[in-house]
Amino acid sequence: MAQVITGDIVKSSNLDAEKRLKLREAFDYLSSISEGKYDYFIRGDSFQILLNQNALKEALTIKTYLFVKLGVQVKISIGVGNVEFLNEKISDSDGEAFWLSGRKLDEMKVKTAFLRISTTETQKNEEWEIHCSVIDYLLENQTANQAEVVFWLLQQKNQQEIATIINIGQPSVSNRIKNSAWNIIEKMLNRFQNV
Repeated sequence: MAQVITGDIVKSSNLDAEKRLKLREAFDYLSSISEGKYDYFIRGDSFQILLNQNALKEALTIKTYLFVKLGVQVKISIGVGNVEFLNEKISDSDGEAFWLSGRKLDEMKVKTAFLRISTTETQKNEEWEIHCSVIDYLLENQTANQAEVVFWLLQQKNQQEIATIINIGQPSVSNRIKNSAWNIIEKMLNRFQNV
């Protein structure tokens, strides 16, 4: 089963030329640290990523990084299913993982949801509707400092490494981790991997 992320930059029309350039640089960086195949700014503000695993981790990496670096929010839909046709450009590929991801993102455009996961199984979809609502709530209430710590935790950095990277003390990192609800996010990541 493939995992396809389809996303849109929220209020991208409000971004000036400088911020759009920084956004492209941010996606260049994100694609360089990813195990997935990126295709971004397909229609000006959208992106797709094809992965074999860890799509939820990838989605959270994108959300936290763009929020911390640029103050930008994104809507992200993950589709889990088969890929029938794979082209050099992800946006020209096809299959149920792409359909599920794209359709769910279209539904999200009229809702306040920022993250959703769609599969071919009703029971899994019902479970992930709840999990994604919780993740939305947690991320909506995170500060930039908390999101920065979550980003580095997603990159497998320990507290001391994070303290060195962002130039604060380890006790401050520990406090930010606690206030970011990382323990809940980590459980969601593990659940996604196991399902």
